[in-house]
Amino acid sequence: MSNPYRKRRGPWIDLTLISSIIILGAITVYLTVLSDNPLFPSSEETSAKEHDSTTSVEPSTFPGVKIVTDISNDDKIPFVIQYPLTEYKTFNQAVTTYIEESKEYYISMMRLQQNEKQLSGELNISLDTFEYDHYYSFVLTNKTILNAVEQQTTITTFLIDNETGELFDIRTLLNEDLKSLETFAAHVQSEMVKNTTYKDYIKEKELASATQPKWRLFKRFALKGDSLIIYFNEGEVTELEAGMPTVEMSLSFINPLLASDFQIEMQAEETIIPKNDKNPSKKRIALTFDDGPHPEVTKQILELLEKYDAKATFFMLGSRVQYYPGLVRKVRQAGHEIGNHSWTHGVLTKMSPSEIQKEYESTEQAIKSAISENSTVFRPPYGAVNDEVRKLIPCKTVNWTIDTLDWKHRDSEKLLPMLKDGLHNNAIVLMHDIHQSTADGLEPVLAYLQDEGYEFLTVTEILKYH
Repeated sequence: MSNPYRKRRGPWIDLTLISSIIILGAITVYLTVLSDNPLFPSSEETSAKEHDSTTSVEPSTFPGVKIVTDISNDDKIPFVIQYPLTEYKTFNQAVTTYIEESKEYYISMMRLQQNEKQLSGELNISLDTFEYDHYYSFVLTNKTILNAVEQQTTITTFLIDNETGELFDIRTLLNEDLKSLETFAAHVQSEMVKNTTYKDYIKEKELASATQPKWRLFKRFALKGDSLIIYFNEGEVTELEAGMPTVEMSLSFINPLLASDFQIEMQAEETIIPKNDKNPSKKRIALTFDDGPHPEVTKQILELLEKYDAKATFFMLGSRVQYYPGLVRKVRQAGHEIGNHSWTHGVLTKMSPSEIQKEYESTEQAIKSAISENSTVFRPPYGAVNDEVRKLIPCKTVNWTIDTLDWKHRDSEKLLPMLKDGLHNNAIVLMHDIHQSTADGLEPVLAYLQDEGYEFLTVTEILKYH
């Protein structure tokens, strides 16, 4: 039975409802898809890979290499990126993975800033390409700025054999030889310490850590012409003011360490492994003096060393350096090596780690204050050393091979006989420049060694032959 009060809906109402649904659907599509600022962005649009940018690919002057330039079209998230592509898939995948990860990190951080109403930043990845024979080295410098305050500059390198497409690293270059790596790492550290550009900015512990003989620590390098360049990131081993430190060495100099594929026919006269190593008839000796400086004895010893044109190494106590900085400068200006011998001459193996560090660092500060440079070697008092001490001391720890016992007998007549008794090639001789008897007995020692044809080296120099 029909309800007499129910009225039939007119067709105009159905038409109105249908029209409303269509209009709402159109608005939804516009807001979610077509709008420049969609209400619900798709996952693709939130990805850095889909960020609006213009990409161009151009040939380079290097055969088989193209240069990709990717420039942002969004002035709120600016970036300029350059990177290489070759005909080799493995290489291209490695490079593009690095680029995509760098770009995604930057864009995600910038979008986070936009949410926080902070709109400042920049990403610039620039490319340098070097060629050596059929090897290419690609050096990517990544400068990322966030908030106009957070700034980081890093180096990433990719090296490829352009004949085979194979990527290679420092292992390949040094023929996976750990002994070669040890020699190479020591040389890199030494070159950084000697470099006058960086000497005031060196972070000693960080440098020592970054130049340990570990393959992973030497992954940033390039072959440029006939040279090898090692790169450090900004702030890695020096203060930020020093910029991006590098160590450059000729391939001829490191030729003895290189794998056969990288060796060159002509070696330099001087190489990282001295040729004298192959000459057993060459006589060398390193004279060392501990516990000084002494205002009278050290001066007398300096005069004798100059007379015989002999170089030596002085292992100084910080507690004495602070009182005689002028004398320390005279020692260094005469061409002798300055070593760190702790502050109090205590037994380091019986000290806590913090005490050991204090002994070394306080002396190092005194030495640097006196001569404006750091010591190059360390000698533990009494020769007392263990793995813990070595780990805490950032430079080379060296003892001796001949003890003249001058500290015990205090007799100038016994100095030469004690040396003769233990004399051997490449010896490191222990003496002390705080005993008058040592200074009095030194000239016969120098005269004898000179007559025997010995060359006087510093400790750092003679360690090349050990």
